[in-house]
Amino acid sequence: MEIEEIKKGILLLIQTSLDVQGYYEDDQSMVEALNLVPKEQLEQCLEFYSNRNGVIIDLRKELIQSLYKGKRYTVSGLNDLIDKHKKDNENRFKSYTKLFSIFYPPLTFYGHNKQREFVAMFVDKLIEDLELIDKVKITSSDFQGPRQQGSDRYWVAIYNKTQENQSSSLQIFIEFHHGKINYGVYRHTDKSYVKPKQQFNSATFDYAEMLNYFRSEKQLIINDIPDYSNAKQIVLGGKRVYKMSHGTFKAKKYKPIIEAFKDNNWIAIHENTKKGQSEHFKNRLEFGDIVYITIGSNELIGIARVVSREYNYVPSDIVNSDEWIFHEVEIIQLAVRKSPKDLKDSRNFFPSGNSTLAEIKPEDLEIANKLLFKPYFNTEIILEDETKQVVENVSYKAPLNQIFYGPPGTGKTYNTILEAAKIITQDETISYEAALGIFNKHLGGRIEFITFHQNYSYEDFIQGLRPDTELSGELSFFKSDGVFKKIADKALKNLKDAENPNSVKKEFTDVFSELIKPLNELDIGEVEIKMKQTSFYITEVGEKSIEFRKNQGDSKHTLSIATLKKMYDKGANDIILGGLQPYYNPILKQLLELGKRNVEQVQKQNYVIIIDEINRANISRVFGELITLIEKDKRSHGKIPLTATLPSGEPFIVPSNLYIIGTMNTADKSIALLDIALRRRFEFKAMYPKYEIQNIIIHKAAFLQKLNMLIVNSGKGHDFTIGHSYFMDEDIGFNFENTINNKVIPLLLEYYMNDEVEVTKILNEALKEDNYKIGNWPLEIIDNGN
Repeated sequence: MEIEEIKKGILLLIQTSLDVQGYYEDDQSMVEALNLVPKEQLEQCLEFYSNRNGVIIDLRKELIQSLYKGKRYTVSGLNDLIDKHKKDNENRFKSYTKLFSIFYPPLTFYGHNKQREFVAMFVDKLIEDLELIDKVKITSSDFQGPRQQGSDRYWVAIYNKTQENQSSSLQIFIEFHHGKINYGVYRHTDKSYVKPKQQFNSATFDYAEMLNYFRSEKQLIINDIPDYSNAKQIVLGGKRVYKMSHGTFKAKKYKPIIEAFKDNNWIAIHENTKKGQSEHFKNRLEFGDIVYITIGSNELIGIARVVSREYNYVPSDIVNSDEWIFHEVEIIQLAVRKSPKDLKDSRNFFPSGNSTLAEIKPEDLEIANKLLFKPYFNTEIILEDETKQVVENVSYKAPLNQIFYGPPGTGKTYNTILEAAKIITQDETISYEAALGIFNKHLGGRIEFITFHQNYSYEDFIQGLRPDTELSGELSFFKSDGVFKKIADKALKNLKDAENPNSVKKEFTDVFSELIKPLNELDIGEVEIKMKQTSFYITEVGEKSIEFRKNQGDSKHTLSIATLKKMYDKGANDIILGGLQPYYNPILKQLLELGKRNVEQVQKQNYVIIIDEINRANISRVFGELITLIEKDKRSHGKIPLTATLPSGEPFIVPSNLYIIGTMNTADKSIALLDIALRRRFEFKAMYPKYEIQNIIIHKAAFLQKLNMLIVNSGKGHDFTIGHSYFMDEDIGFNFENTINNKVIPLLLEYYMNDEVEVTKILNEALKEDNYKIGNWPLEIIDNGN
């Protein structure tokens, strides 16, 4: 292949990537291209689909047949076609978020043959020139996408042939995306570039320069051989472990299906699989569950962690069926011995067992480790209570107090969720989708999320005294704990229980609910509490107290639930003496007995409180004495632990396993109110607009960068720029005009105190190359008439 051929091929791919970008961002552009597809290509598509069926496939076939007969479509016509096939089949369309993802085949199946031929020859030349023949493998994905749902990028990964796939390896990575060629040496496992990524257009690309770039790093690819010398440990941490068999596709003719599953990191099952396996796959697989993946008894693939929040349908183009569903996983360990044929054990959780999805129970884990995981994966899967030291030694180090700060739309709240999940799981490489599952699972337990506002108070955050009228009608006050106090109490209890196993007991609310369960669920009018020689009877439970009657007579008496809780937490009654003591003590004894039943050993855990918009409240008023207690050395396990006395009179200390994450909008005028004492006690992490993020589309990035430069140069500074999240995909797709009209213009008017002249001037300058300008009132984006 000559240099001129390479230049022409690169130009073709770059131009194609611009065309596809247009199809993604402008449905009308895609419709016009569909209406121009040559008949011979449409005929080839019809032949390809002739023996295939499925909801999406039938829709595509109808489109292709209509185009072949000369029909011309509009955008509304395509949407009507979707609605026709979507009726009663909404689930099949969940993952098709763009019109292009449904209607790309006529454009790409045969219309991109030249592009694919060029890439194949280009990659072969590159491998030959780098002297990597017989040392590497190739995986690529064209504009049809690895999931057969269309893609706006064409990429190629070249990696060591000893690696299972590109997801586990270091790779020479090349992509054509949005009118550019990008390349670099990329590590997929942590989504980082070993050497800075390069980007060129068709005019600036130079093959010799690319060759020199990769030559200097090719030894990294040659040396990237899987290391199985040290056995790996996977800690379940309360999650489950399963066998997941793709045995249906073990025949050689199904190899493309298995490769598609591998490329997409999917585990899949037919939705009609018997014995409850399909229902379990749909409804009981959770984030963080572990699966080992096997192709029946033919081949072991790897051990993976479930990361998808919900199941979805495998595109019928891949399996030629509408009835396969998948969960997304991330591979955490590949098989070191792929053939399990000498493993003859036929229990259902082994490869030769007669099952598709089978859970490996804790009692079977020892034999599974001995016969399967250690010899075939060089891995041991263990329960959390056996690996305390391992968990503590391999930990994610995060600041106890940190604040993400920056202008609107820069991902501050997004990153608090990711950071909280890293702290909870101690997994620094957790994906965002998995992090979101962890966040939702622990919200209200080990994670709290609150938003500060101008009226937020110490009483809301830590503790206050609230007026209450007891049954006697007398005014009294009761302690009301705020959100910080509640999660701090949970975290401190966890620390104490982890350090003193003998003191471990269930939460008071759980055992109290168990005590009074007969009143609530069994339709029994009374609960008997036995004393030494007689009994008394709980007759009613209120929010603050319980009523009881003595064995003789019907007179009503009350006991405080809050007092019972104090006794239970202390494990003894040193509060009530004489009087009602004979009635508190037997209840306390029964609660303590219930609290000790079936209690598991407690491991030290981390807790997180997220404070969104932390600068919007009066910090001094909200934090009070806590401003000192949150320092690392003043916490429960610090060098000089400090205790404060709360309004209720009880002591309070901030535990060392409670992390505080805040967000701060730098464009908010209330930033001036941020207490200097708070600034000294937090680590601040800057978050400003980005114009390129790996594997994430930022639309109109050049426009956004120019707009922000104009804002900064106008004297507002970087704190008043526009965040990239406004220019990312939404559920309904990205719309540039809506973004400018409904998000950017109102934000700029706020920044510039409703100076419409200044806002118009800045936006017109930024929009100069986009054939738009700002006009009318209220201000809106309009065509400039060129």
